[in-house]
Amino acid sequence: MCQLKVRLILADNREERVDDVAAIDVGPDKITLSSLFEPPRELYGFQIKEIDCLRNSVLLEWRAA
Repeated sequence: MCQLKVRLILADNREERVDDVAAIDVGPDKITLSSLFEPPRELYGFQIKEIDCLRNSVLLEWRAA
């Protein structure tokens, strides 16, 4: 099974990492990260910056207002 590592670049340039993401749902105002054994995590104000299929990683960054 393929699970993703998601890196979040927050508004203050801090970085947070979310491991074992099974699905990413992109909506008009939010991105939802789903894992197998944890409740979904909803993120508001982020955009996808990079998807790296070889490393199974996704980079999300805070969207400037």
